[in-house]
This record gives sequence, C-alpha cells and structure tokens, in this order.
Amino acid sequence: MKHRAATVLIVLLAGLLWADDKPKPAIDPAAQKQLEKIQQLVGQWKGVGQPQRGSTKDSWVEEADWAWSFEKGVALVGKQPKGKYFSAIKLVRGQQDGEYELIATATGGGEELRYTGKLDDDGKLLLVAAEPREGLPARISIRFVADGDRLLVLLERKGNADQYVRLAEVGYTRQGSGFGKGSSGPECVVTGGAGTIEVMHNGVKYYVCCTGCLEYFKENPDEIIAEYKIRKEEEKKQRQAKP
Repeated sequence: MKHRAATVLIVLLAGLLWADDKPKPAIDPAAQKQLEKIQQLVGQWKGVGQPQRGSTKDSWVEEADWAWSFEKGVALVGKQPKGKYFSAIKLVRGQQDGEYELIATATGGGEELRYTGKLDDDGKLLLVAAEPREGLPARISIRFVADGDRLLVLLERKGNADQYVRLAEVGYTRQGSGFGKGSSGPECVVTGGAGTIEVMHNGVKYYVCCTGCLEYFKENPDEIIAEYKIRKEEEKKQRQAKP
C-alpha cells in the first residue's frame, strides 16, 4: 500500500515538473499595443451608479480593480466585487482591425456576455452586445475625463428599433487621486481631494481641484453633485459602522 502511494506521489510530482517546463504562450505584440490605448483602466476605482441623471434615487456604490493579465494571451481584466450588473470583465483584442471584445460575467450568473466595438476619435470605447440579455446592458460606453482620474461607464438597454435607452451610468474615481482622503479645507466635488477652484451652480458654491475636474463639472453639474451627495452619505454610513 505504501509502495502504491509513493508511486502516485512520484507521478504527481513529475506532472507538476512537466507543467512548469511547458513553454509559456507567446504574447501577441499587436494585441498588447492595442490594449495599451486604454490601459488607463489599470488601477483601483470607487464609483457610484445612477439610473437617473442628476438623481440619487436607486443609486448604488461600486468598486473596480483593473489589471493586466498574460496567462492566456494578453488582456485587461477587471474585478467588480460590488457590481450591480457584472462581477468580472475582460477586455481583449477583437477579430477585426482596431476592434475590442469585452467578455463579462453577470453578477447573477449564467453564460458570459460578449460585446464588441472600437474607440472613436475622442477616445471613447463603445461596445455592443452580440446577444443582449434581458435586464443587462445591451451597449456599454467607456471614457475617461479629468486627466484620467475619472472613469465614466454608460450602460444602455435596447429600446425600440435601433434605439438605446439609458440603464445607468457609473462614475468612478481613481483610488489615490484624492477620493476619500479628506481635507480640512474645501473639498473637490469631483474627486474628494483638496478643492482649489471655486465654481457656482444654481447659486451654490462648490470647489474642484483642477481644470480637468472643472471642465467635467461644467459638462454635467447636476449629475456630479448628485453623485457627490451619494459618496458623502456612504462615507457617513462607514464612519457610523465603525466601533
């Protein structure tokens, strides 16, 4: 019996050694170069999802952690532990020139969803589902603002004919850019960092930390203010939950 167990152990060790000696899959340089165009995704993000623009109704908090992966080819992979629609996302090079493919794992389970699309001239990545699923986004657009410290992900469902209707938008702030650090002075309404530039909206004074955030605020102040209020409420809940 001992002899048999020893034989099995030797076979297992030999298999592991053989697996280590196997050549690693070659990385496609063209795929890596294409993904580098959106590698600003890499990092940790904290965000707020808003079904209605400029409203806190039915909003939620999300987190995302993006990183490079070279295990089975080259890819950008994102984990979303609090994701409302997706728990994990992978971006790879598509089959056509300049095309991207997004492979998503739904939070509720089921088969993976696949989206394809390209970057437009403004750097926005627009991806459409090959087979839309009820209750999940049929189209996703990804863009960066505020010098890459803000990530906006617009989620849309299929409407009538070829129309798409807003499902929600998640506005992320890059961790380490100032969000959640707190400040004894004015706070940037966009990132939560130190506010240095005054901006008025509907007679109320707010602050932003840079010209990038200023431009973003002017683009849609109601949505930014609503998201800011959600973040502050979440911070309050976290403080109260501490012993």
